[in-house]
Amino acid sequence: ENIQMDSLEAWKDLGISPEGKAFSGSATYSVFFNLDEIKPETDYLLDLGKVEMIAVVSLNGKELRTLWSPPFRLNINEAIKEGKNDLTVEVTSSWFNRLVYDAGQPEENRKTWTISGPPMDSPLRESGLMGPVSLSVFKHL
Repeated sequence: ENIQMDSLEAWKDLGISPEGKAFSGSATYSVFFNLDEIKPETDYLLDLGKVEMIAVVSLNGKELRTLWSPPFRLNINEAIKEGKNDLTVEVTSSWFNRLVYDAGQPEENRKTWTISGPPMDSPLRESGLMGPVSLSVFKHL
């Protein structure tokens, strides 16, 4: 299901169903931004801010890097272009939140099973792209 967001927040804090808040898996974030010109001898650094757990960053259809630990930032010079740029970030979470949700469901409704998982009253963990996302421009000296 697609969700349009005005701001970045953890999946557990979204105004969606309890099962949606406990989503475990991968979600794709996408946004367009415009760049008037590419300046020579300049580096363009994308900083994703806070991410839980892993992020695969693509720009203009080119997969750049998989980021799995802070700081979640990378140089995007190889894919950035003048004009419209299409940024995609695929974030994958752990399955902890789904295990918590399923622990509170009747067995016939569970989608996950484990020998020893978290109890149903465990607080959900933050997952997703929480930002802030920023683009910094650095001129070589």
